[in-house]
Amino acid sequence: MPQSRPIERKLTTILSADAANYSGRMSRDEDGTVRALRASREVIDAAIAECGGRIANTSGDGLIADFPSVVGAVRCAVDVQRILNTRPDLLPFRLGIHLGDVIIEGTDLLGDGVNLAARLQEMADVGGILISQHVYDHAHGKLGPVELRPLGPATPKHLVAEVGVYAVVAEGVSAPRHLDNLGPKVSRADPPPVMPEETVAPPETDDPTRAKFKTDRNRILGAIGAITLVEIAVDLPFFVTVLPTGALAYVLFVKWRAFKASDRETSTG
Repeated sequence: MPQSRPIERKLTTILSADAANYSGRMSRDEDGTVRALRASREVIDAAIAECGGRIANTSGDGLIADFPSVVGAVRCAVDVQRILNTRPDLLPFRLGIHLGDVIIEGTDLLGDGVNLAARLQEMADVGGILISQHVYDHAHGKLGPVELRPLGPATPKHLVAEVGVYAVVAEGVSAPRHLDNLGPKVSRADPPPVMPEETVAPPETDDPTRAKFKTDRNRILGAIGAITLVEIAVDLPFFVTVLPTGALAYVLFVKWRAFKASDRETSTG
């Protein structure tokens, strides 16, 4: 019985590229779309070779490339999009990049690392680039004016683990819509923001006038409550309790008016 070959693996940076709306373009103009794809592939293939990568898998309008350098892969993606996005004779592409463990099968690459790069590519805007947390960890601060902006964690389609997703923002590269609402710029090793010290307002202290009014108010309300309880307990006639209750209520009203007048004078003084 023939012995099966051992599974060969490696850690690499995977770039996934796919033409946007390729099927729709083919349905309208097959010849023109194929010519545009050929010209686009010439740009992509040349950029991959120049940045030290190689093309591993191809499928119609898409491809998988791998790079020994994370920074090289991101720079390649930026170079590709800058050219494709400025030439109307070429096809627009989405790009996704991930650093992960892959299975080597001949010249092809397989495994979750490839799948994640492909899912990031699908999530990218047309003409844009998305990268994973692993790529960000190795590339941030090493790309000059190229910015890496966090889009938050996501669970790509058909995958189980949550992944940190970042957008590559550079001149000539399409950025996600409403990017300013998605997160701070983190392309460079900026120092952590200094949070302002929390200031605690001092507790309010009652002035003598306010304190005296509160004391009088509590006493008067307590007296009214006591009269009411006696009325209920002893079953006194209504007219016996209504006079003192009304008098106390009137005293409370007079004290309240005096307090408000004093408070206004203090505010305007």
